[in-house]
This record gives sequence, C-alpha cells and structure tokens, in this order.
Amino acid sequence: MTWRDQYQPGSFRGAAFRTEFHERTGGRRVVTHEFPGRDDPVTEDLGRSSRAFSIDCWITGTDYRGGRDALIDALEAFGPGLLVHPFYGSMNVNVLSYRQTEDTEEGGMSRFSIEFVESGVAVAVSAALDGAALAGSEADDVLGGAAGAFDNGFDIGNVADFVSDAAADLVTGAATLTQFVAAAQGGLGPALRAFDAGLRFLPDNIQSLLREPLRLGQAVVGLVSTVQALGSNGRVRVESFMRMTAFGDGLKPVIGTTPSRQRQADNQAAFVHLYTSAAAAELVRAASRTSFASYEDATAMRDRVSARLDLLAMRAADAGNDDRADLFDRLRRAAVRDINQRGGTLARVHDLPIGATQPALRVANRLYGVGTASGGIEARAADIAARNRVRHPGFVPGGVTLKVLSAARPGAGAGNGG
Repeated sequence: MTWRDQYQPGSFRGAAFRTEFHERTGGRRVVTHEFPGRDDPVTEDLGRSSRAFSIDCWITGTDYRGGRDALIDALEAFGPGLLVHPFYGSMNVNVLSYRQTEDTEEGGMSRFSIEFVESGVAVAVSAALDGAALAGSEADDVLGGAAGAFDNGFDIGNVADFVSDAAADLVTGAATLTQFVAAAQGGLGPALRAFDAGLRFLPDNIQSLLREPLRLGQAVVGLVSTVQALGSNGRVRVESFMRMTAFGDGLKPVIGTTPSRQRQADNQAAFVHLYTSAAAAELVRAASRTSFASYEDATAMRDRVSARLDLLAMRAADAGNDDRADLFDRLRRAAVRDINQRGGTLARVHDLPIGATQPALRVANRLYGVGTASGGIEARAADIAARNRVRHPGFVPGGVTLKVLSAARPGAGAGNGG
C-alpha cells in the first residue's frame, strides 16, 4: 500500500479537518553525569520522552464556520480526546495550544496550527487503582478502533434511496438519544460547548457524512465521548451510558433478501454496533471513576454493568459476529475486575435490630465506639441516619431493623458514594 492508500481524514473529538503539514517530535529522556577527574561521562536513560504532534490544518467550504467552531470547542474541552491523525492513526492526546487564523483573501477558509501531546495512561499509585487504569485503557482501545471498523461495514453507494434514508434516520435517532441523556447530566463551560458543537455537527452534515463512513464514525464516537465530561455525578454518568447501550433495542429487523435490503440490514447492524460499542466503552470508564459506599453497593453496580455488557456480547455472537462479541466481553471483564478489586476492601452491610428509640450517635457508639475517634463516631452516626432515611438523627425509631456497615472494618467506604 502507498501512503495515499493509508492516508485518512483527520479529526479531533469528532471535529474534522484537512491537513496541510504535520510534524512529530520524540526521543529519550537522558541524564548525563560528569565526575571530577574522570574524562568519560555516565549517561542514564530514564525512558521514552512524550510524543508531541504539530498539525497545520484547515477547514473550508460554504459553511466552514460550523466546522471551525466545532473544532475550536473540541480543542478547548477539558481532558484528553481522541485524535485521528491522518498519518499515524487514532490516539488519545491533550491539547497544548492552538492558533486559528482567517484571511479575507481566502474567503471561506479557517486555518489552524495545533500542538498535541500524547495523554498516556495514569500510573496507579496503589494496587487498588490497577483495575481502574486497565478498565480505562480497555475503553481507549475500543474507542480507537470503532470508527475504522464502522468504515469497513457501512456503505450507501449504488443503492436505492430508501437505504440512505434509513441510515439517516439511524443517525438522527442516535443524536436524539444522546441529547436526551446528556440533558440529565447538565454541564457547563467548554465541555457543554463541545457537546453542543458535536450534536449540531451530525444533523447539519448528515448527507455528506453518510458518504464518508470514517468521518461519520469519528463524529459519533466523539459525540458519545463528550458525554463523559458533562456533569459531576459518576452515578448519573453510569446511568446515561447504560441507557445509550440500549440504542437499537427497539429497532425493527430489516425484512427482505434483495441486495439493497441486505445492505440496509448491514448498515443498521454496523451503526448500532458503532454507537453501542462507544457507549459501552464509556460506561466502563464511568464505572471505573465511581466510588462506592459499601461492598454491596459495589457488587450491585458490577452486576448491572456486567449483565448489560454480557447481553450485548451474546447478541453479537447470536448474529454470527465473534469479533463484536469479543469486544463486549473484553469490556465486561475489565469492568468486573476493576469493581471487584475496589469493592472487595469495603465494609459489608448487615442488619441491626433496634429495641427502643434512641439517638443515631448512641447506635454508632455501641457499634464502633471502641478505638474510634469522636469525629469518626459522628460520621458513622450520620451514615446510619442517611442510609436508613431517619427523619431526625436524634430519634432513631425503636422496633425497626437498621442497615449498618460492618463494625469489623471501621471507616471503610462510608460516605464516598460518588
């Protein structure tokens, strides 16, 4: 294959651009030690330097402002994002800086010079974080290959109009669902602007995107990923992505065996997999960033996430697509490993019968008093009141059975419900 065959359209967080010039820098991190009375130095290799990428690109066309604004919002959004480099493929990067210029002599064109640096994977500071880092890495791998896999399975060339109309309806339905779940999360600043730009980009460019499946795939993956940055409640993010992985559940199967109907069915399967695999990857990432109040709390989320991913894997396997089934199974194993690792150290919840009405502080002191500081007792009392929805912590009603954290693990997990 020539370099032209391997070249692919560039984009960042789904915002597309055309490349004019690119530069890559890298190397090794070394320290040279020189000693008195010794001519030859000692050079110590500390590992590879971070890779940096400089890209000069442009956006042009009669509606170039929409593409320009989408790219600006993507560049200013919080955290790392997915860069599809025209020559090096997909990678997760952070934006160091960018410069945007327009010239009246080049009407209808906006030029960018952008500096990226690879984001890498956060190093775990303890064994408890290993599973979360691996889950995030697995999610990155799935997102990085999603658009390319979609490009190989989607095509509207030389088919009847109803095939492209059906594909357009799928894109519109996915955008509507994403907008609905994102509204529940809220969000402010660059993250919300990046999401709104990605949401506008799909319907505004739907006809051209359908004829460029790679760009369409990148735009969909970018839109799904921006939902991760909205809001601050980890559990709401998990619920959002759970709902997004259900996209396609209510779609009617394509009936017919003509070439056009077969292409429609293949396109539907490819798009549903694109959207649900991106949502599943972000679901695993969202779960890895959610803390738990108890062992039972962790296992409940583990079971829900695992069951959903297992269902997606079984559906793919039943359809005869083992590669897609394996993708969902890898995500499931990563999520289970992470939540088991973090949840296994948390306190268990057990039942405690209460005979007479008494303050929550007295209940906490009876359970955890030995060796617990006064501040810890107050926190435990507050946890008992909140966990059992007691109206007033000074009056825990008698004759009820409370749910309390195990006394065997004082301080474990209480109050960090994410």
